[in-house]
This record gives sequence, C-alpha cells and structure tokens, in this order.
Amino acid sequence: MLAELVRLGHSCGAVTGAVIDATNELFSRVLEAPPTSNYTLHDVGLNVPVRKVAMDGVVHLVVGEMARRIGEMTSAEEVVIHKVFLDAFRDLDPDVVLGYGGLTSNYAAGSFARSRGRKSVLYVASESYKQADHFAYADLVVTVSHAMADKLKPVTQLPTLVLRPFMNKPAMICATRTPEYITLLNPLPAKGVMLAGAVAREAARRGRPYKFLFVEGRGTRDTMRALCPDVLALPSVAIANNTSDVKLVYARTSVILYPSLWFETAGKVPLEANANGIPVLASRIGGIPEMLDGAGYLFDPPEACLSAWETPPPAAYVEAWLTVLDRLHNDPQEHADAVRRAHAAADRYNPVQMAQEFVDFVQR
Repeated sequence: MLAELVRLGHSCGAVTGAVIDATNELFSRVLEAPPTSNYTLHDVGLNVPVRKVAMDGVVHLVVGEMARRIGEMTSAEEVVIHKVFLDAFRDLDPDVVLGYGGLTSNYAAGSFARSRGRKSVLYVASESYKQADHFAYADLVVTVSHAMADKLKPVTQLPTLVLRPFMNKPAMICATRTPEYITLLNPLPAKGVMLAGAVAREAARRGRPYKFLFVEGRGTRDTMRALCPDVLALPSVAIANNTSDVKLVYARTSVILYPSLWFETAGKVPLEANANGIPVLASRIGGIPEMLDGAGYLFDPPEACLSAWETPPPAAYVEAWLTVLDRLHNDPQEHADAVRRAHAAADRYNPVQMAQEFVDFVQR
C-alpha cells in the first residue's frame, strides 16, 4: 500500500516490529543484515537492534529480533518502537499516521499523531477489533472487505473505507505455468484441511487421476499427520515446504482449494489466483466472495464443521466439491469460462486506483 502511495508521488516511511508468523526468506535476509543502530535501555541493560531497509521507495525501520507472534515482542522492544517512531515522525513530518492494533506502541503512535493535529488511520485486517477502546486513538478506519466493515458497525462509528488487500499484481503473475496440482495452502483445520483431505481421499477411491498439493504454512505435514495420516500416504498427494515465493506454487497449480471455516476478513490467495487465471473453489464466508469478485466457485460450509473445525465433512459436501473438480477437468468450456472469470476479476483489481481512494478518503 505504501509503495503504491509512493508511486502516486507521496512520501512514505514505516516503523515496524520484527514480527513474522511463518518462515519468510526475504524477512530473514533483512534480519541477517547488521543493525543500522542500537537503542540502549540503560535501566534494564538491554540493546535493541534497529535495521534500516529501503524497498519500493519506502524506508522501513525494523525494530528488534524476529518474533513469531505480536505477543512475543518484549516490553523493551515496544519502548524502542515508540522511540524510533517519534524520531521518524520528526524527520518525515507526516500528514497521516497509518497503524494497526496489537502493540501498545501502535496505539501510542495514533494518539501522538492526533495530539499534533495529524490524521490517525487504523488499518483493520482481522476480526480481533471488538472493543470501542481499540478505536479511541483513530480518526478514520481502513478495512479489507465489506464483510469486515459490517462487523465493525456495532463497535465504531468512525468513517470507514473498504480497500481489498494490496498486492503487487505484476510481480505475482507467473511468467510460465505448467499446471498439474489441485492445491491447498496452509493445511490447518480452520483453513479446511479436513475437506481438502476428504476430497483427495475420495478422488483416489474413485480412480480420478488428480494430483493434490498441500503447501506448508502455519499448518504443516505434522498437522496433517495428526489429523488425516491416511491422506499423506496417498500416492496422489504431495507436500511442499513453505516458500516466500508463492509463484512457485501457482506455476504448478491448476485449481486452488480455499475451504476456510473461520471468518476470513479477506484473503490474498483468491486475488493472487485470479491474477494467474487459476479457478478457485472456496467457502462462502467472510470477505472471500468479495476477493473472488465473480470468479471461482462458492460453497456454504456445513454448520457442524463451522463449530468444530476438525469435524470430518459430510459425504454430500465432499461430493459437491468433487463434482466441480470433475467438471473443470472434463469440460473444456467449463474450464475456459472459469479462467476467463478469474482474469476478468483480476482486471478489475486496480491497486493504483485503491491508493488514490485512500488519499481521497483522508482528504475528505
């Protein structure tokens, strides 16, 4: 998002804690670089590293060592994040401070911006913002789907703009593709691994020639070994390690399975799949239909699976997904139409226009 704002002629910078929830090669390289500076907290005898990295015209100041969750950030790192923010605020003299929740330093940044007469914008991309206090330090809200905006209405009356998640669309499109797999990314119960496993199992039982790929994220092969070990043993199933270059996955994917059971505020996988013309079979839940934007195929998850994610899906539900997969593989016209709808949705996705909408929103 900041990179798109830079392309529109605005100056942008970022101050962030070093938090990443899964292995990420790019972020690991950032953390391998020597710190640009160290903040010394003499009262507790700690040095907190700060790294300075420029990407796409945006200078990122990255504070601390890598954590896997926001809750792993130390109180010392929180203090330094706010100190670095105050220095950056003085240097950049920004009109707008864009932040999110979870860290005390984020709310402190919004409060400081407002005290200086600047706009404080809260970016909401998860369902965890359920208290009015979360919005006490903001003037405006940006969220990622109308489904999420509807959930915020009982909590805040702040002006709210809906912008789908930003992605660098040209960088996400595969130069060449050799599609062969039906793919599920991040095999977790909440992401529908039980359904994907059941579809793979039933396809094998019926002698379908389909190949399935499960790509590790927070969910791993150990997750599958605990939940559906027989699926791992199928010759038609492959497991891929997590990768920061998801194009390697899309280059080999013919169909994406996205059977989420929790409330997806948005989801970037449908956007990325559309950009590559890959049909997506997905749950009709949260912001997923908005991300598909007329592409893909939507299914209503069974209530039993919604209330307990590890519940095996009913046979009729598995049959519905497999029926669409059969059509996509056996009917060239069906497949061509699915690819056409994906490309049409991708053509409607315009991050430059979205960035301008943000500017116009703040100016209003």
